[in-house]
Amino acid sequence: MSNPFLLTSEYDGTQYVSERCSLNRAVLAKVPVKGIEDEIAGMTFSQIFSTPLIVAEIRRLSRHYALDLSDTPDSRLPQILNEGLVSDDARLRQLSERVVCRFGNRLGMLLLSLRMGEEENRLARPDWDDSCWDYWRQLDTVILTGGLASSMLGRRLKEQMMYIFDQKGVRPYNITLFENGAFLGVMGVAERLMGDRGCAMGFDLGHTNFKRALVRKENGMISGFTPFETIPSRFMQSRFDDESEKMRFAVDLHNYVVKSIVSAYKEATTLTEVSGDFLISIANYTHSGYLNPNRGGFAKLTLLDDHYASVLDEVLSGELKRPIRTILVHDATATALYFGDVPNAVSLTLGTGFGVGFPEIRL
Repeated sequence: MSNPFLLTSEYDGTQYVSERCSLNRAVLAKVPVKGIEDEIAGMTFSQIFSTPLIVAEIRRLSRHYALDLSDTPDSRLPQILNEGLVSDDARLRQLSERVVCRFGNRLGMLLLSLRMGEEENRLARPDWDDSCWDYWRQLDTVILTGGLASSMLGRRLKEQMMYIFDQKGVRPYNITLFENGAFLGVMGVAERLMGDRGCAMGFDLGHTNFKRALVRKENGMISGFTPFETIPSRFMQSRFDDESEKMRFAVDLHNYVVKSIVSAYKEATTLTEVSGDFLISIANYTHSGYLNPNRGGFAKLTLLDDHYASVLDEVLSGELKRPIRTILVHDATATALYFGDVPNAVSLTLGTGFGVGFPEIRL
């Protein structure tokens, strides 16, 4: 069946992801398996499962188990959770098992609700028609990426998801875990949109970090990969008191994006000759160089021009004294491109929210 979440651009005929694919604002009106955690009924998917929610639960239980994690940054806690599953410290191991059991069950509930498409959950998602629910019902494979899908943590979450499907007696999705996902968006864009040979700059502009890398290709295959320093995202606010404040943050964010790209490019040119095509995965629903003005911290860049790629082309060409072409790709789509050979599949990035991408997309 055709994918109801993919649209065709009127500008260049390429496909792009509609924002209605988002799972974060979906509501779990009916819990598909009763008696496990009925309290999540009526909550949005983003209120049920996310990295910040897992971090908060670790903090809460650490006090119960008298574990001092006060000096451990939030970014480190998922790895602590992973290590805790095999720790000799019984308290940390018990904490880790409780967190994984709870959130593995929750993730299983969410996926099971998509598979079953019960009437209560359909009514709670008015922007989805039957074709959307049919897509999730007949889907074969769900590829999980991100830090939560890694190592023992990912495997234990998967076990709990399978337990939920088994409790309901429903055929589960083929859950595939992809562990090495640090630069997956960059790799996905390079796989699909970079030429057969040469070197190009790849960037992953997220809400938490900006990742930058030099990608080499030979005979159509990625032959080398040089990462540069990952830097923290800045100026990512999305709520403002007035339009003038929003514009100030848009300009600051734009300047920061340009600076991060230029510095990485200059470092790369000390190593090799680099293409003028810059491949950019960005946390925004984008197509044909246009950004979505309504979603996330990058949306404010549309105040400069909704065709943000042309803004970057002009500024970067001037800064670097050569013609530059930027290719903007929705971040979850960029990740999904890496799995282009997997049929009837969806890629889910587990992070601050759910990132949804479709390997079948034609760019």
